Amino acid sequence: MNRVRISALDKSVESVGFRCGQSAPDDYIARYAAQDIRRNVARVFVATTPVAEPQRLAGFFSLSAGSVNCADLPPLLAKKLPRYPVPVARIGRLAVSLDFQGQGLGAVLLADACQKVVLASATLAVEGIVVDAKDGAAASFYQRFDFLPLPGSVGCWLLPAAAFGA
Repeated sequence: MNRVRISALDKSVESVGFRCGQSAPDDYIARYAAQDIRRNVARVFVATTPVAEPQRLAGFFSLSAGSVNCADLPPLLAKKLPRYPVPVARIGRLAVSLDFQGQGLGAVLLADACQKVVLASATLAVEGIVVDAKDGAAASFYQRFDFLPLPGSVGCWLLPAAAFGA
């Protein structure tokens, strides 16, 4: 998937026409992503087509800090950790435009998010990356990349730090 460039969301990216097939991510990137950045609650990264052609938003993801109660972690992981909330990175949204679906861009965005978390983990401790799978297709996507279900949180998945090198 070398037809896109991943960078931080800025005013040069037109996000209003983004369509991924689900209204929540479409609304988020068009209406709330810039607000989350200004409020310092998330960082949003976008995959865009090269400037040589009309620049289009192909996909995006958001990252923020969070925590998970130790009791909500998979038992094998929880037994090694203290009994208070542990720090995690959270992918709040990850979506691919209908025009780019089925071309591997979701995996590219996920890999980029993991790389950013690895870089941040040199400064901030994280036990893993958490995502909320909105439906069965999203859950299947994350399962392919070794995310584990969080027993205490329906629809939440965790990629332990050991799985991505943090």
